[in-house]
Amino acid sequence: MQLRGVGRAATVAYMALILYLALAPAPDGPQIPHLDKLIHMVLWGAMAGLFLVGWPGRARWALIVCALHGAATEVMQGTLVMGRSAEWLDWVADVIGAGVVVGLAVWAQSRRGGATPVA
Repeated sequence: MQLRGVGRAATVAYMALILYLALAPAPDGPQIPHLDKLIHMVLWGAMAGLFLVGWPGRARWALIVCALHGAATEVMQGTLVMGRSAEWLDWVADVIGAGVVVGLAVWAQSRRGGATPVA
């Protein structure tokens, strides 16, 4: 039970951190093509994983929450932040990253013989 509380707190803190970083000025650095999409997949995949620790058995909700967080982040980047822009392919990468982690979690749960966590 205590792990759920830690997972929930970690999920909320992580979501706030990602939002803060996404709304901060864009960092300077080497421009490697499509590296940002890989970063989006990893960050939102981690978000989905944390969500599933805090809310086990809620795979569908993990995907929905991550997708909504990604969409809201892109809208805010496109409307509230100077020097940032909304890129809907970033949102697609967010959903893919979260979907891969959720899919792996559902698959792993089914392999263990447990109920499939798709609530």
